[in-house]
Amino acid sequence: MYYYSLLKQSYSPLPPRTFTKARVAGLALCLLTLLILVVGGHYLVWGTRFAYRTFRFASVSDHACDGEHGTPNHGPGSPPIPNLVHYVWLLSNPAELRLSFKFFVSIYSAHIFWRPERIYIHTDAAPEVVARARDSGTPWTRRILAIPGLEINHVEAPHTTHRGIEIKWIQHKSDFVRLAVLREYGGVNLDTDAIPLRDVSDLRARGFRNVIGQQLGLAQSDVRQSIPTLFYHAAHEFFDGGWDTASIRLLTDLGNRLASLPSEVLILQPQAFSPISWQDEDQKRLFSPSLPAMDPTTNTNTTTSMREEEEQALKSSAAESGMCRGVLAWLKYRENEKGAGLYGHGTRVPGLVGDLGDGGAGEIDFSSSYVLHAFDSAVEKVLGKGKEVDVRYVLARRSNYARAVFPAVWQAVQEGVVPREEIE
Repeated sequence: MYYYSLLKQSYSPLPPRTFTKARVAGLALCLLTLLILVVGGHYLVWGTRFAYRTFRFASVSDHACDGEHGTPNHGPGSPPIPNLVHYVWLLSNPAELRLSFKFFVSIYSAHIFWRPERIYIHTDAAPEVVARARDSGTPWTRRILAIPGLEINHVEAPHTTHRGIEIKWIQHKSDFVRLAVLREYGGVNLDTDAIPLRDVSDLRARGFRNVIGQQLGLAQSDVRQSIPTLFYHAAHEFFDGGWDTASIRLLTDLGNRLASLPSEVLILQPQAFSPISWQDEDQKRLFSPSLPAMDPTTNTNTTTSMREEEEQALKSSAAESGMCRGVLAWLKYRENEKGAGLYGHGTRVPGLVGDLGDGGAGEIDFSSSYVLHAFDSAVEKVLGKGKEVDVRYVLARRSNYARAVFPAVWQAVQEGVVPREEIE
């Protein structure tokens, strides 16, 4: 009543007004703008930063932890996460094991950058199908199966959860297999479109039982620890057929809730494992051949080695000293090395640190990324019908994807894994 009385005392009655169409339209526009600010702000802030689905772990049986034998105490100086790499490859055609060039890029990059004790491909391919693929499979299949330290592990694809819910899609079946694998072996899980860009030994040795990012495309876990164990059983409990219910959403909730426990889980920012998204615009930035072409023999061998040594020395100096001058020297080196076009003035799209000036995608800086999860389902849409990512595409280095994965592919060429006649 006080507020109403104050209004009555402050303002005299106004005469009736005639509302024109322009005035009505202006009022409607104001109301619409207000609605967008209120509702849009809610979704932009709360919907993306804070609101995520939570799951009631009260329904997960205490028997889920039976048999857990991980290291009880973790922290600095603890044994590192096992240096094992896991891929899951379930067959849509049970008569053929056919592996792709893009899979080769991922697995060969893991081989040369991580030097794992073993690389596993967990597959439901029958032993005779694997043997036939080794002898007479496609060139990329044979090259992958010949990588040193690679081991095929036969698995059965699940068809139902422990609660009897049908698992229809091969992607969901693969999710359940990789959860079982991480729980049993520990190590690092990789999707076939996730490409290692540099070593992760520092992450494995941080003293955390688990290291995760934004996606399930890469996860690191010690053997029989809480997250892989609970994740596995909770996935069986909560799977409802939704595309990401028992994978990304469940992992997000579980990781966030366990992050407060000492040394339990290290959650990295998206740039670490997924510096680019699956959305069309990001896929265009990643795969579009809009950068200047480069000769395959340029900036390789001795030149690249010297450059990498110089870069590593600066990085180590900055990290060890922790001093402003060392860190500033590192930033300036990166800017000079990548060129003024990458770090110029003006507004930049997050994750995009360049502009060709013609609206095309500039070069993306992956220097803080351990893995590039490429989400490569849109390749044909970007490159055109019938076109694909192959060796020549990578060696030309005209796209951000090609420049990111070039070192591993070029090493495969130099070592004779990929015959030179395929690129000439």
